[in-house]
Amino acid sequence: MALTRLGLNQSINLASNVTGTLATGNGGTGATSFAPGKILQTVTSTITNSTESTTSASFVASSLQLNITPSATSSKILIFVIGGQAYVDANAERMHTTIYRDSTNLGDSSRGLANYSTNSAKPSVPHSMLVEDSPSSTSQINYRCYYDSDGGGSVYWGTGSMGKMTMTALEIGAWQI
Repeated sequence: MALTRLGLNQSINLASNVTGTLATGNGGTGATSFAPGKILQTVTSTITNSTESTTSASFVASSLQLNITPSATSSKILIFVIGGQAYVDANAERMHTTIYRDSTNLGDSSRGLANYSTNSAKPSVPHSMLVEDSPSSTSQINYRCYYDSDGGGSVYWGTGSMGKMTMTALEIGAWQI
């Protein structure tokens, strides 16, 4: 590749006049082209005015769920849950929450993806979970929120007076470098 020295007020069209690969030693990737992932579809589910509770130490299904059918086995699914409220009464130590793909827990088998603890103020806090999944399937998939009680007391899942809670799944096409 030939090098050109530019003067003070000279310019070059980078889109059409520069080719080649920036070496990895100079901060490049060594790649000559990229095919970045794109959002292929979005599915959203929302609940309002819903409160559920349990004293179970095993995960129980909530009413917040959605179905998505990936368009390719190489797609990734990004799932996030936001809003509503988590409340842990004084007799429970904490609430664990997680997201299942069909019958598979996408979080830790006993602690899930998020934990909410009690304290003397007993606050209600919004739910917040985010997980990336690689289902390797083009069949319909069900994603559902689950929760449990750690400590034997009651835990409350849902929206209560906190408006609405939303679960969103984004299908992201695979990318390669």
